[in-house]
Amino acid sequence: MTEIYLCNQNELEEYQTRGFDIELGGDKTLDFFLLKQDGEVRAYLNFCPHLGIPLNWQPDQFMSLEGTHIQCSTHGALFQLEDGYCFSGPCRGESLTPLNIKVSATGDVYLISSS
Repeated sequence: MTEIYLCNQNELEEYQTRGFDIELGGDKTLDFFLLKQDGEVRAYLNFCPHLGIPLNWQPDQFMSLEGTHIQCSTHGALFQLEDGYCFSGPCRGESLTPLNIKVSATGDVYLISSS
């Protein structure tokens, strides 16, 4: 397993998202985003389970206008922040794919990659 440094959690604002596109070797890249909610950082693949396309409409923009849910910019599906579960839209009942991350004692955020 490999730990890839992403940022410090203090660089993330509460209820804001930040996108990443990381090369994992060869031609393989990983497109995902971090979300900070109530001091906890989560990571999800930037992949809509309905259409298989990126969720964001602009860089780092994954949240609904109200800032309360993750939203797919293409068809408006809404996902819970806590677990990526889709509760509204054409992919209702499906979920975003979570990624493994680690936050160190100093607040550094690392992606845990098996490749």
